[in-house]
Amino acid sequence: MRVLACGLLGLAVLTGCGGAPTPAADGGGATVDRARERETVIATCMKQKGFPYTASVSRPKKSDANPADYAVMKADRSKYGFGVFSAVVYPKPRETRAPDPNQATMEGLSGAKRDAYVKTLNECRVTALQQVDGLKVTSVADYQDQMSTAIENIDKTLDGDPKLVELAAPFAECLKSKGERVTSAKPLALSARGMQVWGEQADQLGKAGKVTAEAARPYLAKEIKSALVDLECGKDFYAAFAPLQRRLTNEARVKYGFQEQ
Repeated sequence: MRVLACGLLGLAVLTGCGGAPTPAADGGGATVDRARERETVIATCMKQKGFPYTASVSRPKKSDANPADYAVMKADRSKYGFGVFSAVVYPKPRETRAPDPNQATMEGLSGAKRDAYVKTLNECRVTALQQVDGLKVTSVADYQDQMSTAIENIDKTLDGDPKLVELAAPFAECLKSKGERVTSAKPLALSARGMQVWGEQADQLGKAGKVTAEAARPYLAKEIKSALVDLECGKDFYAAFAPLQRRLTNEARVKYGFQEQ
């Protein structure tokens, strides 16, 4: 769940995750209006404090895929495994976003002026989060703490869900019987197990030098085999885990003002 951090935090100047703030909820007209309202509050706040700011709203793509669809998962894993070595074999073009029009303004400042701009922008963003999203945040640090707590609560909910705990036990036993390494039978650990195991393999290979697509292919073949074993053993588990994880994540994203995934 740690991958949710930047997706939830989402405010580039606040957190350094990169990218501009994104619309929340379902991507419809109300969503865009809400995002625009937040940006308008920020722009007005900045102007009142003597700083230029251009309101800007981006609209990232929302996935319509069913995260619990077995056929979709199998097709994906048959090509990409857990998504570790496939990133080398099938590199995706880097996602490009429209540049934040305020980034150039900030980069054109130096020293105390830039510090003042960032400090004021952070304060105005917090004001917008309070007024538009109804969040009871007092500062950037408070906002980040609330985000961290939200992520921790998602983790606890997943690991404590009775149905997931029940399904996790036979999932773990099946993996062990197939020779797969299992260090924990907790739901969250099992869901991330494959990426962790093969991520360690990639790290070890990387220590010997840059990993090329040619060098990664045999590892990807083994990773795919492992990923398909994982899916077969965890078929029932993932059918329950994936939709719950997605629902909890989207609830948190919407609460903190960003688009569902």
